[in-house]
Amino acid sequence: MLRVKLAPADITVNEEILNISNFVFAPPDESLVSKGLLTAPVSAKVKEENATAFTLKPTWEKVANADYYEIEFNGMLYSTIKDTHLLFEDLKPKTRYSFKIRAVNKEHISDWNAFQGETKANPLDLAIHGIVAETTAKSEDDESGIDKLFDFDKSTMWHTKWGVNSVPFDIVMNLKTINQLDRLEYLPRENGRNGVWLKGHVYYSNDKQDWTDAGTFEWVKNGDTKTFDFKNHPSAQYIKLSVSESAGGFGSGRELYVFKVPGTASYLPGDINNDHIIDNNDLTSYINYTGLRKGDADFEGYISKGDINKNGLIDAYDISVVATQLDGGADDKEIKKVAGKITLSTAKQNYSKGETIDVVVKGYSLSSVNALSFALPYNSSDYEFLGVKPLNMKQMDNLTNDRLHTNGEKVLYPTFVNIGNKEPLEGTFDLFILKFKARKNLKFDLKITDRLLVDKDLNTAKY
Repeated sequence: MLRVKLAPADITVNEEILNISNFVFAPPDESLVSKGLLTAPVSAKVKEENATAFTLKPTWEKVANADYYEIEFNGMLYSTIKDTHLLFEDLKPKTRYSFKIRAVNKEHISDWNAFQGETKANPLDLAIHGIVAETTAKSEDDESGIDKLFDFDKSTMWHTKWGVNSVPFDIVMNLKTINQLDRLEYLPRENGRNGVWLKGHVYYSNDKQDWTDAGTFEWVKNGDTKTFDFKNHPSAQYIKLSVSESAGGFGSGRELYVFKVPGTASYLPGDINNDHIIDNNDLTSYINYTGLRKGDADFEGYISKGDINKNGLIDAYDISVVATQLDGGADDKEIKKVAGKITLSTAKQNYSKGETIDVVVKGYSLSSVNALSFALPYNSSDYEFLGVKPLNMKQMDNLTNDRLHTNGEKVLYPTFVNIGNKEPLEGTFDLFILKFKARKNLKFDLKITDRLLVDKDLNTAKY
């Protein structure tokens, strides 16, 4: 430190100049004190236990006469390393990295020693992202919502309403893709107290309607990660957890991971052309194949993947999977679950050859009906299908298909679907008229099969 004291002066009138010559700032390097020859740290390596998916920690043995060490990594020099280890973070999983290390003292710098290390696979590589869930238990608030279980952030937590017994409760997960299921991992709150799930059932489904029992779980009340294995690795889009017992009668958790089987692909439901997006091309395929069923020549192969609810028929549910994602998508918030039934009626029972038969299709107590379909088998030697006359279908698209199956059976598939976010059907009223012509004198005897109503959230009702 240099201090200069000047006599009082008016520096606005006279300039004061100070010249300092031959000054060198060279403080002693207190980190360099040792002398003597140095060898490179040839023992440097990354041991198995010092590698994770995102970090590598090289270690080495102490070098005689070394004051510190330097490591060159990714174009940067890390210097004055006093320890015999150094942690490198924020790395990429399953990646090989190169390092160079040398020793330094007051008199010498050793040669470089090169070595490598490889990060491990991401333990969450096979965990499915983008899961959307709903629960029968009320959450404490938006900051503790059920979405916190699936945000891949262990610092957040889901918790049910305080002061309210939430047991039993269900959690229904939409994986958004169809996967071959390997296991679940549930991360309770770290203190292992209120809300830890203790007993329950696990189910899986492809349509949220028909559930298959995958087994039970019984877990200890603590903060350890809990695991449930799926036997036989079933394929499914939906998983339901029914919790029958929990700590304190609450529900809570930091994360809930769903893992698919290694080496298997995730299939995006409705992606018939397999281009990994849902668009109008997929809808066009569904329109062309409405009513196609197992056993038809065209069903096997890529169209069979379009049978998302696995009932052997391309119906309103399968089409809705695509339609609810188009034109901005359907708003499924605050909807009532689909309900109601559909009936057929005619003005009379007996018809003469050549007469037109108006079959009135009526909906009763319809609720949240966003799509509907049914099958109407008929004998083409008795009936000739003329067309459909919509009456009160709002903005639904008419995708009705009159199909001749490979086995020779003639079946009409009246199908109406909302594309995007349209108003669902509510109430009791005539929906549409199916027009036939009698090819001979007959008694009307057609019966509905494969009935299906679908809402925006892809819940179904089989009336």
